[in-house]
Amino acid sequence: MDSPGPGSRRDLGPFAARGKREGGKKLYTHASQHRARVFIPLAISASITGAIVGCGTEPGNFFAVRPLLTSECTSPDGEPLPASDLVLLDWDGGVSPLYPNITIDALDLAEFPTADGDTLADRAEEFKEAVRGQITLIYCEFPDANIRVEQRTGSYRGAATVVQYGQILSPTGGVQIGEGEYDPCNRYHDDAAVIYAEQIRRLGGPYTFEQWVLMFANVTAHEIGHTLGYGHIERSEQPTRSLYVELMLTGHTISELQREQRYLVPQDTCSKDATAARCTQTPIVD
Repeated sequence: MDSPGPGSRRDLGPFAARGKREGGKKLYTHASQHRARVFIPLAISASITGAIVGCGTEPGNFFAVRPLLTSECTSPDGEPLPASDLVLLDWDGGVSPLYPNITIDALDLAEFPTADGDTLADRAEEFKEAVRGQITLIYCEFPDANIRVEQRTGSYRGAATVVQYGQILSPTGGVQIGEGEYDPCNRYHDDAAVIYAEQIRRLGGPYTFEQWVLMFANVTAHEIGHTLGYGHIERSEQPTRSLYVELMLTGHTISELQREQRYLVPQDTCSKDATAARCTQTPIVD
């Protein structure tokens, strides 16, 4: 198929089927396809890889398991709100439950140039904390999900969803920039997600420090959304007038990845019909 000209639109075709984690959880993938000097759609594909039974170890009422877990979100009275899930950000690579036979290379922030002539490695800890803070902000402004987001600093023995950042491309090929387990009703609290930073690096640049933060935070928050049971939103469903971009869009452009994103379209994460509709393989048009 010929490359599109500026401003053109085309059907990128159906998404490739994804692999599965042992235990039968569905995986969502976040994909991108490069076009020189044209919008790059960041498409999210979904594949059904077994029954919705989950493979976590902490089903049911999480508050009964971790009654003292609180988020950084506060009530109108300023009181900390309870958190349903703990999310750990792991920047050091290693092995993910999604691909237990593959060692994920650690994120190399020196590969991400910034507009001021430096790289993200020059402000590594500031960058990681800025990403964590932006993810927290997204979820604190979302009324139906309070989570606690922390940096992973070693082994953790409780139930937690782990997001791993790796300087790799998707092990299954394609142009995914992220992949996460799909957990309808948020029944389990030890899900997994992987951010394919090498694919993000190939989306261009150099970008400003703030643009890199938004790109990583938005992709991460999107994958966390799948682990909480949220599916995809078609572009036609997005509000036409909003300060924000819908976080769970089926596809994003680079420009949209570099803007503030939020949950804008309500979803019933426990409706069998609703989740099934979100999980079919559909083409992205951009």
